Amino acid sequence: MSDTTTIEDLDFPKAVLTRVIKSSLPENISIQKEARHGVAKASTVFVSYLAATANDCARESGHKTIMTQDVLKALEAIGLGDFIDRLKADLDAFAIKTKEKKKVKSTDEDEDVEDVEDEEEDISVVMDVADTSAMDVDDTESIDAAKRPRTE
Repeated sequence: MSDTTTIEDLDFPKAVLTRVIKSSLPENISIQKEARHGVAKASTVFVSYLAATANDCARESGHKTIMTQDVLKALEAIGLGDFIDRLKADLDAFAIKTKEKKKVKSTDEDEDVEDVEDEEEDISVVMDVADTSAMDVDDTESIDAAKRPRTE
């Protein structure tokens, strides 16, 4: 067995690929299984070729990580420069959507932290009100540490 991965070993998930194909075709058009397989192989070859070309562009620019501008240069290099404007628009939309998600997530996390702080305050108030005066020192030592009232 060889440790090398070949193009035959790489495939996009069938469900995702089917969704992409169906979304790009009119409603009344269906696609045969063999045609779907052909699109899967062609897309794998395309992505591999684009990634390899983008890697070459990155190395020419003196960095090891493939960046957005490397992918755009690679599209131009393989003769698909017509797609660059559309890709830039999609990337901009993606960046905006990602920022909005992060903003919502950080707002939700801030609210969660406030909720936890409110709950801790409620618990400490209840613990302060609890009547512990009837307990001996020996009684509090026998209570599990996790169940003891905090005396902070």
